Parts: sequence; C-alpha cells; structure tokens
Amino acid sequence: MTGPSQPPPQPSPQTFAPASSSFRKEEKRSWSLRGWLLVVTSAVMVSAILAFALFSFYLSPAKIVIPIPGSSSPITLNPGLPGEKVILVMGVDIGYDRSGERVDPAEFRGVRTDTMMLLRVSTSKKTVSIVSIPRDSKVYLGQGGNINKINSAFAIGGSDLAVRTIENSFGIPVDNFVVVNFQAVEDVVNALGGVRVYVEKPMKYRDRTAKLNIDFDPGHHDLSGQDAMAYMRFRHDALGDIGRVRRQQRFLTALSQKLKSPWALTKLPELVSIASNHIQTDLTQQELMQLAWFVKEVGVSKIRVATLPGRPSMQGISYWVISPEPAQQVLDRLILDNPSSYRQDADTQKPLKIGVLYDPELTERLPELLQSLPQETGEDANQDTLKAPFKLVCQREKVGATTQLVEHSRRVNDNWTQQIQSQIPGMDKARLIYAPVGSTFEENVCQHNEDYTLVLGKDL
Repeated sequence: MTGPSQPPPQPSPQTFAPASSSFRKEEKRSWSLRGWLLVVTSAVMVSAILAFALFSFYLSPAKIVIPIPGSSSPITLNPGLPGEKVILVMGVDIGYDRSGERVDPAEFRGVRTDTMMLLRVSTSKKTVSIVSIPRDSKVYLGQGGNINKINSAFAIGGSDLAVRTIENSFGIPVDNFVVVNFQAVEDVVNALGGVRVYVEKPMKYRDRTAKLNIDFDPGHHDLSGQDAMAYMRFRHDALGDIGRVRRQQRFLTALSQKLKSPWALTKLPELVSIASNHIQTDLTQQELMQLAWFVKEVGVSKIRVATLPGRPSMQGISYWVISPEPAQQVLDRLILDNPSSYRQDADTQKPLKIGVLYDPELTERLPELLQSLPQETGEDANQDTLKAPFKLVCQREKVGATTQLVEHSRRVNDNWTQQIQSQIPGMDKARLIYAPVGSTFEENVCQHNEDYTLVLGKDL
C-alpha cells in the first residue's frame, strides 16, 4: 500500500494521531473483522518476565541496564512518593537463523518485536494500566520515517527507534523501556514445572523451519516451556495476530498465578540466572525492585488492560490499521488518564447497562451471583453526584468462559467498576479489561450496547 507523500505533524501529548493519514480512509471502509497481551495481572510480574524485577536486586547492573539516548526518567517509585511512569515493554522471539541454529539470546539485535505493550503505573492512584499494540500496526517509524509495521522498529533501530515511534505515533511520552526475550518464558515455565491453561479450540500447525509443532486439543493442558511457546506463537486461525494476543494474555495470567506461590521462591537462584540473560532495560535495579513490589501491592483488580483497536488490511502488505476514535478512547482511559475526554458527552443519569456472559455450569448459581449487583450508586469523588442505577440488559451462555470484567463505554469510571468488583462474589480477583465500542472484543459482549460486560466462568 502506498502511503502519503508527507508524514503527519507530531501529535500533542493529549491527542491520538494515527501514524498514516490512510488510517481514516481505511476506517471508513466495511471490513470483515476477525476479532481481538497480554494481560499482565500478576502480583509479581509485568509482561512475561518483569516478575524478574523482584529478583533484580541480586543481578549485576552491567547485565541489564542499558542507557537510551534522550530518555527521561523524572520519577522514582519510592514507597509513598506519588508519581506516574509510562514504560514500553517489548517481547522479542529470538529463534533460529536460516541454517537452523538458535540465535544467541544475549544479542537482542536485528529481531522484530513479537509483543509491544505500554505500561502505565500510577503510584498516587495505586493503579496499573497496560495497552497491547498489535505487532502489525501500521505506523511511521520514528518522526518522518517510512511507513512500516510497528514490530520492525526495534529490529531497525533498537529501543531508541521503538520508543520514538511510539511517542510520535501516539503522542505519549515514554519514560523507560524493558525488552524481554521470549526464550525466558520457556526457561521459566520449565523451572516452575509447567503451567496449566485452558485451550478453547483445536490448535494445529507445523513449521519445520521455525521448529514449531503445535497440536493441542480443547481442554486443560499442563504446558511445558516448549508447549507454552507454541501456544503463545500460534496465529493460524480466523483471528490471526489478534487471537495470539489473547492467548498470550491468558497464558501470562496463568503464569503469574504460578509465580505468586511461595513454592516459586524456592526457584529464586534459577530464576535469577534466567533473568540475567534475557532482559534489557534502562531501569535501574532499584527502580525494577520498586516497580515489581508496586505491582504486587496493587493486585489484579486494579490492573486494567486493553488492546489497541483496529482492523486488518490485506491490500498488498498485511497491516493492522488502527481505528482512531476507539484507540483514542483506550489511550485516554488507560495511558493519558484524561477523564474529560473519555467521559465527554456521557449521560450520567441513565442506568448503566450490564450484559452477562456465563459458563453453562454456572446456570444454577447465576441468580445468587447477580443478586448482589448494586442497584444504586453513591457519589463519585471526582465528579458531580451520580445516581445512575445498574441495569441488566442481557444474559447469554458462553462455554469455557473465563471470569473477567469488561468496561465498554465512556460512562464507566473507577467508582462504578469498584462497586461491581466488591459486590459480585469473586469479581475482585477477576481480570479487568477495557474494550470500547468499535474495538475488536466481539467475543466479550452480550448485545453490543452495554456499558459493562460481566464474564462469569467456572474459575469464579
């Protein structure tokens, strides 16, 4: 696809600007959507291996601290010190070269990112937000560079170009970066004795060159390190790369639960060794420790995640074309923390509509679970008095549902969300997802017009 002759002006920090003017042209077309990370909901990890930050105190700074030109890190996450940080977390899949030999994982050079996430931590609000950026997203590289997939930025210009690409594409200042080699996931899973996940549908694919053999039947599986890598790399279904993002999110949630166990601490020396070889960052040891402990204290119910909305474009090169309005809504809510934007024009007096998706095995328990749903609300500390009751508008079965709370509209806010989390039994430990209207979370809606969706699974 041919891009515009001139790059767009650099966006202001409060305005989402698509990296190509062709985004809006493609947005108007009628595409057949194929659907939706990484959810990082661990008490001790962010991204696949940021849990290693807990162990970084024992590592040599020379092994993991790499300066990035022009970066700023004005905030130190000392206990009790309010502050905000935006961190670019990148996962690289360092595999095999053309001769079939494994690439040295310590190199971290010339490889595309398999995963990119923006992580925002707020020590004042005690919240964590994560936005996954699909690897095929169409952007300008850096400022005034060529149009390319966002995952090529790291391969071409390392962390410096990756950071500049994010900043110029989305108008978001990035304070720090973390690069994780996915080989670490394989090693960590093996060190922990495997991780249990639920496979929703058959997954079968084989690639001899990449030494990839995927063959999973539906049901629960105890994945070895190699199996876990295959599960997260699978993209050969109707959802393609977006489906892979979902699976990465589910797996990382399961891995985080395993890492929270006291037994995992007995593997500390082995995990430290793995971390030293598979992480690069410009964060100091102290910052990594503080960040990890902060995430641990926040807990899963205050870790909000989203995937940058868009749709596939198959004209020549396969791109993920970002949808400007829903993407702006995601960035306002999760990264920029701009409530005046994501709550604009929201009618706060009408009932908040809630849809419910539930596993059939919960049918008998459903009335009991929903009877605690609050019917009235109090006051929002940061807004005018709000009196909108909650209203159930849809209930539908979903086989194999995993418990989560999904926010959809501009009307949602932290107070409403916290009331639902506190009143519905077990919802305080569920994943928290933000998926605005027009995004690609089609599987997580009941009738497409609700403010919230409660997804109730057997794990509740």
